[in-house]
Formats: sequence, C-alpha cells, structure tokens
Amino acid sequence: MIGNLRTRIGIYVPHTVADEFGGAQTSWVLHGQTWAHITPKTIQERARNGRLSVTKTYLVIMRWQAGFPERARLIWGEKKLRVLTSSDPDTRRERLHLICEEEQQ
Repeated sequence: MIGNLRTRIGIYVPHTVADEFGGAQTSWVLHGQTWAHITPKTIQERARNGRLSVTKTYLVIMRWQAGFPERARLIWGEKKLRVLTSSDPDTRRERLHLICEEEQQ
C-alpha cells in the first residue's frame, strides 16, 4: 500500500468567524498534509440553467487517521476536492477511502 501513496495532498477544514453584520465568514485552514493515491471514479454531465455542468468524483486512498475531520477539503495540485464520505474499508485502521467531488472554480 505504501508504494501507491505517491501524491501529496493538503487536508483543509472550515473555520467560521462572525462578521460585523451578524453573518459569518468561512475560510479553509490547513489541518495537515499526507500522501495519497487518487483515482478518477465518475464523470457526470448535467444541464443546469441552460448550461452544461460536469461533475467529477475521485477515490482517494490514504493512511488511516484518528479523528479525520467530518467536513474537509483536499487540495491536490490546482484541484479542490470536497470530501463526500470517508470509510475504513476493512476496519483494521490501516487506511481511509474517501469519495471526493471536484469543486468547480
């Protein structure tokens, strides 16, 4: 497994701060970095408001982390991936499988 983890990614978590207008500002703060293996899963095309929208999903495999954030964003090069689900596939606490969706820029 270690030989397949060749891609360096950043794990970001949301940090929300109240603003002076009674609202909130959310920024993303670096939680940590790790090595991962990333594979494309699906590509879906949809018409949204008369425009074509493409959604790409990826399977990200990384070492298991205790307390992996519930809401997270991964930065992979120029791509931002929103974590949809995370699971420990064999319940041995060796690796995490994340299903991620690429955020449109």
